[in-house]
Amino acid sequence: MTAITHPSPLSAPRVWLLFGERRGDNAQVLALAKMLGWPYEVKQLRWQPDYNLDPAEAGVSLAGLDAAASAPLAAPWPDLVIGIGFRSAPVSRWIAQQGGGVINIRLGRPRTDLKLYDLVITTPQYGLPPAPNVRELPLPLVKADEAEIARAVTHWRPVFERLPKPWTAVLLGGPTQHMAFDEIVARNLAHDLQRFAKRTGGSLLITTSPRSPSGLKAIFESSMTAPHALFEFAAGADNPYPALLALSDAAIVTSDSASMAADAAAFERPLLIYELPWLGRSRKPGLVAGIKRHVRERRERRGMAGRSADPLDRFYDMLTRMGRARPRRNALGLTQKLYQAGIARPFDADKAEIGWRPAAITRETQDRLVEEIKALWRARQAVR
Repeated sequence: MTAITHPSPLSAPRVWLLFGERRGDNAQVLALAKMLGWPYEVKQLRWQPDYNLDPAEAGVSLAGLDAAASAPLAAPWPDLVIGIGFRSAPVSRWIAQQGGGVINIRLGRPRTDLKLYDLVITTPQYGLPPAPNVRELPLPLVKADEAEIARAVTHWRPVFERLPKPWTAVLLGGPTQHMAFDEIVARNLAHDLQRFAKRTGGSLLITTSPRSPSGLKAIFESSMTAPHALFEFAAGADNPYPALLALSDAAIVTSDSASMAADAAAFERPLLIYELPWLGRSRKPGLVAGIKRHVRERRERRGMAGRSADPLDRFYDMLTRMGRARPRRNALGLTQKLYQAGIARPFDADKAEIGWRPAAITRETQDRLVEEIKALWRARQAVR
């Protein structure tokens, strides 16, 4: 497999991007690379079908990698490697070891000792504690493709202009392990959106996503009389998603999707989160599991409430930094942080608020992150 390269000035560092099997994860890695503006080379990694080893056990290795199906990992080694997901965490450490002095940047949650990486860029749903090398962003990284947006706007604007303004984008996700999105939820959502559209006097520009349940379009079309356009996601088909975000006056996103919330927030227009029903989490039986769960959930609740860490919280944070404890993914924590930061508000069909100005903290934090990485590179160069 041939790696994809992106040319840039020779004076810049050599950057490797470790791509996995999830499009959303790869998009975050690519977004950071584009923000940095340095040359980058995409290393698409593939895994053995049964590979599921924890990074702490895999250590510094290429464990589970399907070398024949993956891009080659060989000299000349990069100056900086960016990866995401637990499977590629040992691989990025292996690359850094081969190259010597390689800056190792991880996105998301490494599931191992945080000190093993130069920088860990995370978001609130992962619940990572503060650390000198941890940077928590309010939302996943996104970098809009201006050319793609311009093409989409030119194509789709005439379609949207048949509908009355204001236009509200509606981005529909799907069910998760902890959130429901079945037929009952879909009908309630359609009813709520109908009330919302009547209060705004405008139209809804609705799109589904790859995880959206089947039959969603039929449910919406039979339930909604407010002006709207509904587009079903289909792989390879033309979708108005970029134009829909660029042209809308506000956006509504279901709470299951951090990536769609990030896409909408990038346009700095009012963002409303439609909170899907919470199903709760599975619980392991046993006394030890119960104690661990109590400490973990206690830390989670206190963090969401903005309370200062007490001794038990600090102990749990220490274990997390060492990779000995693993906070559960918490979508509720993410939306709570968005509300607190002024980036988003909870959806309320009876208020239908679309005239407020969201905080620009998403762009500001990303700009600071880019400058920090560039400073890290300059410092690394100075000691060579």
